[in-house]
Amino acid sequence: MDCKIILTGVAERLSGLREERLSAGTRYRLMGVVADIAEVTEALSEQVLERVRQEAALDVDVDVDFDVLAEEVLSWELVVPGGGLEELTQQVNDALGGLNDVLTQISIQLERRHKDEAYARLYDQEKRRYLNSGTSRRVRQTFDEWLYDVCNGSPSMDDINDYVTEKLVHMFEKGVFNTKVEHIRRATRYPAEFDFSLLDDDHKLKKSIHKHYSELRKLVDYSDGCLVVNPVKVGRHFYTNRKEENAKAHRNAFLKYMYKIDLAQQWRQKLQAAGTESEYSSLLPDVLATGMAMKYWQRLQKAGFVDEHYQLSATTTRKQAMYIADVFSDKLQMRSKWKPFQELWHINNLAQEKWEMQDTGKSPARSEDIEKIFAD
Repeated sequence: MDCKIILTGVAERLSGLREERLSAGTRYRLMGVVADIAEVTEALSEQVLERVRQEAALDVDVDVDFDVLAEEVLSWELVVPGGGLEELTQQVNDALGGLNDVLTQISIQLERRHKDEAYARLYDQEKRRYLNSGTSRRVRQTFDEWLYDVCNGSPSMDDINDYVTEKLVHMFEKGVFNTKVEHIRRATRYPAEFDFSLLDDDHKLKKSIHKHYSELRKLVDYSDGCLVVNPVKVGRHFYTNRKEENAKAHRNAFLKYMYKIDLAQQWRQKLQAAGTESEYSSLLPDVLATGMAMKYWQRLQKAGFVDEHYQLSATTTRKQAMYIADVFSDKLQMRSKWKPFQELWHINNLAQEKWEMQDTGKSPARSEDIEKIFAD
């Protein structure tokens, strides 16, 4: 059944009632609207809701967004002042509430029929298809040209912010979210994330830019200054809107622009990592902050021997600390084997730990893991 057509008929009748003058026929028209809404509600319950509830796998032909329809139905609330029609008007609004409940239940049941894993797989499938396309290769080439022609191969944070903002606006101009945006009455704003206030006053999206971005944020998360696609939410979005006009074009546009944004965000993460490394490396003595040393520190962190401040983890023993310092200092050909590590870790007598190991011939636990960390 085509829910949109049926509900449009109800909406038109309610709209007509709002505009007409009260007359003897108004009461009968109100009664007719109540009957129409009840009929639509019953039809949806029998033909859609029950099928979705009972079937193990979804095969219901869904070409509408039931959440959006439910919101629309609530907005049709009718007010007919005076004329002794208050009771009938309330019956209309009660019937609209029942119709909203059914539409909401259909949406909930559809959600249960499609597990998060299935939506995530759908997104991953679409993403792989796009990344294997010629379009993605051209996007990468264009990005590299921007990187070297505009930024001399080393973009600043401002360059990245401007680039990402520009691509977001381009994506919105493609109309990827137009259908959804039309139904947003009050958009959530994210002023700390991206500043669209620099758009020209005559820009065609000036008035709706926050609605577009608010709709985008239903599909992506925001972490450390980066927009990160949520596979489940995007997969659900792709499925829900698969039969809309230009659905494929909008899906491809979303994937393309998010790929462009991600390319820029990779540089953001590099700059952030470099800043963090610079901040923390200042905690290290110069001899332990060389390029080679930082490579080993990162491996030690990954293996859980030290934390992000280069201090020993709670699970790292004195013997393991000695073993790390011993191999580390040999790799860096340090003149003073123990002192830099003892001062860094606030630990004494590491040399004694080595003498004991030599006497017993027993290496500390995970010694092989430590040796692998320093293997080139």
